[in-house]
Amino acid sequence: MLRLFALLAVFLLSTFSLFAVWNFGPLPEGVERPRFPRDLDGLQRLSSSLGRYEESHAYYTVLLFSAAYVYKQTFAIPGSFFMNLLAGALFGTLRGVFLVCTLNSLGASFCFILSALFAAPIVDRLLKAKIENLRLMVNAERDRLWVFLLSARVFPFTPHWLLNVSSPFLGVPLWCHTTSVLVGLFPYNLLCVRAGTVLAEVHSMSDVFDFWTLSELFSVSMILLIAARVARRNSMSGLAKGVKVS
Repeated sequence: MLRLFALLAVFLLSTFSLFAVWNFGPLPEGVERPRFPRDLDGLQRLSSSLGRYEESHAYYTVLLFSAAYVYKQTFAIPGSFFMNLLAGALFGTLRGVFLVCTLNSLGASFCFILSALFAAPIVDRLLKAKIENLRLMVNAERDRLWVFLLSARVFPFTPHWLLNVSSPFLGVPLWCHTTSVLVGLFPYNLLCVRAGTVLAEVHSMSDVFDFWTLSELFSVSMILLIAARVARRNSMSGLAKGVKVS
């Protein structure tokens, strides 16, 4: 119970901090304070508003975006698609991808740490079956864990929040978790950020992730997974031959 109270305290403190950054930052004259979007239309309005913010308060805009992104990732809140689009609209492709990849891995690491410290009772009660299934998969790929995690991150239908929350209980090292997020989500982040540079033309997720794009992500994920298994089989074969020779 103490862990749950500690987790709640961290959540409330983080929420208050984000609220403070959002509501008490500098406000340029003639610009309304932005509101969190609920759909693509709201995102386009927010992009326009923050674009005017950036003209006079570039550092504050980066701070506000970073705080919101890390908060969302840390507490496994959906919305990375919208945030990535917004990054493209505000910062362009290069800066946007760099910022999003960094914040993504940072937030996922915070989620990992919070889960390891405080979330064991929740995970054990609500996600026990899913954790057991994931543990079997991870144990089967333990020798090639990083490549396995990388392929899972590239795979377009992976529930990333579940990996972030459950990784501490699967024996995944923090460095392995963080770097697989940083590298594995790069294709997804790039596609979203690049689409965000023409945000006015985006009306739904299908405008960014069509059949061919999803197929490419799926193919890359499968190639990584197959390569890991082939390498594992070869190493086991070599080990077996070495044992026979000796």
